[in-house]
Amino acid sequence: MTQTVRYQVQDDIAVVTVDRPPVNAIDVTIRKGLNEAIDQASADDAVRAVVLVCDGRTFMSGADLGELGGTIQSPGYYETLEHIENSKKPVIAAMHGTALGGGLETALACHYRVAVADARMGLPEITLGIIPGAGGTQRLPRLIGAMKSFELMIQGAPIGAAEAKDLGVIDAVIESGTPLEGGIAFARKLLANGAHVRPTAKNAVDADGFNADSAAAFIKKNERALRGRTTQDLVVKVVTAAVEKPFNEGIAVEDELSKISLKMRESEALRHVFFAERECGRIPGLSSDIKPAPIKRAAVVGAGTMGGGIAMAFANAGIPVTLIEAKQEALDKGLATVRGNYDVTVKRGRMTAQEVDQRMAMITPALSLSAAKGADVAVEAVWENMELKKEILKGLDAAMDPHAIIGSNTSTLSVSELASVTSRPDKVVGLHFFSPAHVMRLLEIVRGDKTSSQSLVTALEVAKKIKKTGVVSGDAFGFIGNKMMQDGYFREAEQLVLEGATPEQVDRVMERWGMAMGPHKVNDMAGVDVGFKVREELFKRDTRPTPYFDLSDELARLGRMGQKTGKGVYRYEPGDRTPHADPEVAEIIRTLAAKYGFVAREISDEEVEERCILPLINEGANLLANGIAYRASDIDVVWTSGYGFPRYLGGPMFYGDTLGLKHVLARIEHYHARFGHYWTPSPLLRELAGSGGTFEGWDKGRK
Repeated sequence: MTQTVRYQVQDDIAVVTVDRPPVNAIDVTIRKGLNEAIDQASADDAVRAVVLVCDGRTFMSGADLGELGGTIQSPGYYETLEHIENSKKPVIAAMHGTALGGGLETALACHYRVAVADARMGLPEITLGIIPGAGGTQRLPRLIGAMKSFELMIQGAPIGAAEAKDLGVIDAVIESGTPLEGGIAFARKLLANGAHVRPTAKNAVDADGFNADSAAAFIKKNERALRGRTTQDLVVKVVTAAVEKPFNEGIAVEDELSKISLKMRESEALRHVFFAERECGRIPGLSSDIKPAPIKRAAVVGAGTMGGGIAMAFANAGIPVTLIEAKQEALDKGLATVRGNYDVTVKRGRMTAQEVDQRMAMITPALSLSAAKGADVAVEAVWENMELKKEILKGLDAAMDPHAIIGSNTSTLSVSELASVTSRPDKVVGLHFFSPAHVMRLLEIVRGDKTSSQSLVTALEVAKKIKKTGVVSGDAFGFIGNKMMQDGYFREAEQLVLEGATPEQVDRVMERWGMAMGPHKVNDMAGVDVGFKVREELFKRDTRPTPYFDLSDELARLGRMGQKTGKGVYRYEPGDRTPHADPEVAEIIRTLAAKYGFVAREISDEEVEERCILPLINEGANLLANGIAYRASDIDVVWTSGYGFPRYLGGPMFYGDTLGLKHVLARIEHYHARFGHYWTPSPLLRELAGSGGTFEGWDKGRK
């Protein structure tokens, strides 16, 4: 056996245990160990069955992604799983935790499968832009039918043990005891009943309901998740091969298409984001000896949309939270909104009424900052106003225990300046949540000048506990995301409108390109007044040349705050969030354009796309050069997790690499010649383009 696979015999049953922390990702040592274990069991006449289990918190969670795109060392997946399936003695997989991708494919090659009640399993490869490549596309249809297999592979989401049993993925749910105990009990029952081997590859495929039309209809049903993607077309082909071809020929199709998928741009981008999300929690140069402080209780100041959502995030994680407001009316309104959000979840079948009551019980309302005493972390979530936030932080500082972390849900303001009014600037961090805070995955963690390393580590632990993706940023206007948004993406979206494009054209182009929502729709959804207040604070400390955001600022002054007032960049009917072009806005645009001397011209979609995307890359390069972002991949995580940048394009910095930095620089220089200062190429971009480098290479060079 290898170090990652153990073999022992209990009476007449061989127990094969995989142990490769932390998640038993399958590598060559596991494959080799499984081959040897099957050989050993086959050679022992006393062994009548084999039970495959895993140590640790999960069954084999999938393939070792470090092998993807490289050479798979022998023995490979096909060889190993065929060896298991061809065993003359029954092999039972006993699963717990998550059996995903290669983990489930290994179980499918076993003759029987059982799982503990809370186990989850699936083939999520499509989320990485690839297809299963260890026989799953051919074995799963032979167990549960072609159409259901196709649906599971297209959706990519894991299913629970009960559903897996109903579908026929597993044979039994282990109701009590450990996976090993359940697996052995199931094996003994099989032996008592005259167990035999059941090679899944020998099964016929139930093709009922699967054809080109039904596959297209299901893809159409999931078009929002699959927008801009092509992997689904490969899934159609491999399931069709399972229906039409013998197993070995189907495996050959899977192997060919799996290798093709690994080389597709969307696969490279999605895998980049996958690894970037795991890397962003590591702070360069920080000692592993620094441990996070315990987080057992939280407090949130402000029961508005953001504060209520943040309180929900803590409650959903099982962390008691005190929700503080200045007035009872505002507190009652905030709690009613929280309850309403939970009620929507109940209506969608994702939560029971009893679970809602349990979550609401985790939230304690209060009308004084003194109620934050006893909390390990507090988050102020009030309007983006420096003086108001300073007042609240001072109050929290006086109320909270000395060890507690104080966080500000600021989206742009200086965390260092906010921290300066407290007696614990080392324990003050920016905790920039995204709306809706109980749903959005991103949490920007901002380090002030005096924020301690332990505070950063603790903030990252908070993100982990409340199931957020925490990305650390330096302290500069807008941090990572909003700096790039304000001084790049939004700036050009508004400038283009003054030059002759319409808001509808800009939004259409950017949505077609891949953004989840066009910039003007985002402005209306977030609230035009939000950006207006941000710029009011910004202009107290900084300046921007006109017509920098004059359109949005004029709309805010006119009371056109977006969806919440029924008018913003667009017009909205009561109770309907569908944007409609508004002649009043067209007139406002014409007036502003005349004020600045713009003559309306026809602007191509290509120019709209370039002028919105290229500044993101350029501003990102400046953030890297100035040390605001640790890594280019951190920027990609921020934008794919919080700003609707398509994951299948990898984030702005990865996308810049795919375009080629020489090309990016040339186009930015082109616009700099036309528009001047704000199109000045980043020195880092110029350096990398000149050397033939990439942002990804820059990251690797700094590790």
